[in-house]
Amino acid sequence: MKEKVFLITGAGGGIGSAIVRTIAQNVQNGVILIHYNSNKANAQKLKEEIENENIKAETIKADLENQKECEKLCEYVLNKYGAVDVLVNNAGFVEDKELIERTYEDFEKTVKINLIANFYLSKVFGYKMFEKKYGKIVNISSTSGLILHSGSMCPTSIDYDATKAGINALTKNFAKEFAPYVNVNAVAPGWVDTPLNFELPDYVREDENKKILKNRWAQPNEIADLVWFLISDNADFVNGSIYEIDGGKR
Repeated sequence: MKEKVFLITGAGGGIGSAIVRTIAQNVQNGVILIHYNSNKANAQKLKEEIENENIKAETIKADLENQKECEKLCEYVLNKYGAVDVLVNNAGFVEDKELIERTYEDFEKTVKINLIANFYLSKVFGYKMFEKKYGKIVNISSTSGLILHSGSMCPTSIDYDATKAGINALTKNFAKEFAPYVNVNAVAPGWVDTPLNFELPDYVREDENKKILKNRWAQPNEIADLVWFLISDNADFVNGSIYEIDGGKR
């Protein structure tokens, strides 16, 4: 893969930064756009880590909850690069709160970040990909969008689960809309060792481990490896698929 432009949203987090590193290790003469919202230091550090004579990197700040900032992000990228070859919709938001405590505003925020921004970026960049007859889009979904984690000791995450199910639907619809030139797939991880989950109590981790055949949580680079496969030329015939990566369920 040469001279391609990659945009990874939410790249300052655990999975996002792993995806950036994996892409940087596998491409030549590529441009990697590292999107972040609040974690500027991580994004800048990641940029400095991966840049070399062949790999260019740029950090781009945008609050994906805000419509105008989504629009500005797309406008900036298109004006500077014309299009992107690969879009990884990784940015996501989750808040641990019991269902009865969740408000309209809570639900709305999660939907805007996880689902509407995904829709808008996929639409804008996807049609540009279609015009030039090439592109790869990978959405980071979750097993929470496929199954209900019954018996979990974690607080309910009805808004998060609903958005991940919505992402799966977007994946199928955009794959059909942009056929035959653009591949649109989703990766649905189970539990992953990321800073997002570090604050969970030990008893939650122990309880969830019992439900996983591998008896452990995934590492971010394991998710990134699957993303890399889907955006590589080896996956040209893979389209409209949702890949669970959860270590196996008991």
